[in-house]
Amino acid sequence: MAELDATNDIQRMQTLLGIELDDADKGRVETYIVQAKQAIMVYISKYLDDNNFPTELNYLVDQLTLAKYNKFHNEGMDSISEEGLSMTFNSNDLKDYLPDIEAWIDSTGKGDLTGNAIGWF
Repeated sequence: MAELDATNDIQRMQTLLGIELDDADKGRVETYIVQAKQAIMVYISKYLDDNNFPTELNYLVDQLTLAKYNKFHNEGMDSISEEGLSMTFNSNDLKDYLPDIEAWIDSTGKGDLTGNAIGWF
């Protein structure tokens, strides 16, 4: 299994959020980071040589983690509105980033289907 350690990602998330996370929040954000990497790895693991998560996809991890963090206490809701602030949530946050994942796969040169076609004569 790929190395999905989130220790280095926590600092980046604190910077993006603009806050210092307490221990409980750090644990939650670390879980979100690992889950985001696992979700992406489902699509990309067979295209990796060393089974390590590619750093060029960290921006996807950041976006997925931020989306999950913003949903905290609002899980299962489609949207929330409070005092003029409205937020709408996707049921599948990864769906919006599938073109990015496909582009990364294409950039590896390993997404080629040559030799994998099966036909009936």
